Amino acid sequence: MNRFIFRLGARASRLLILPIIFAGADGALLRTLTGHENGVNSVAFSPDGLSVASASNDKTIKLWRVADGMLLRTLTGHTNWVLSVACSPDGASLASGSWDNSIKLWRVADGALLRTLTGTDRVNSVTFSPDGASLASAGGNPYGGEGDNSIKLWRVADGTLLRTLTGHENLVNSVAFSPDGTSLASGSRDHSIKLWRVADGALLRTLTGHENGVNSVAFSPDGLSVASASN
Repeated sequence: MNRFIFRLGARASRLLILPIIFAGADGALLRTLTGHENGVNSVAFSPDGLSVASASNDKTIKLWRVADGMLLRTLTGHTNWVLSVACSPDGASLASGSWDNSIKLWRVADGALLRTLTGTDRVNSVTFSPDGASLASAGGNPYGGEGDNSIKLWRVADGTLLRTLTGHENLVNSVAFSPDGTSLASGSRDHSIKLWRVADGALLRTLTGHENGVNSVAFSPDGLSVASASN
């Protein structure tokens, strides 16, 4: 388990939002990582906890060494804001989702672009399945009007779209796999959380109760409960 947590905080003097590393035990600030030229939307640790990736409105993904905050590399190629970044379970790959309507898969070792997945709306969230074989993405049209407001499941090995899960009535902000990889949770601007069966894309249930859009969802380690965060 990582010894650190992340907080996204504003640095008013430069009008930047930067990832800040805190120690988990006492909340002490360890370091601030600077280098992005616009807001940071998402951060993800590598499985071994030695590096962290950040995704920004400056259209880049940056990879940092946790021990000293050194910038290891910058991944470029997206043409709009990058809203989400995720590390594969084996630590070999990164996935990034952008408002340029694409998902990109990158090799961590050298920053090479492995493939680009298209056929999506604007992408707000990406996450790998626990076995690393699949990737889920979520998005929609943030400006209202027409949008697919869907969750898509992709095969990582070749980028094949496996299925599209529909049912949300507004853009989907967050998606998460259950620890055993059999279920997905999605949180949407339509104020709801939906639970899906991965094997066939069936909607298992819809959870309501939030009075505003749902920004983030996460399973408990035992998979028995789901947490949701809302405006």
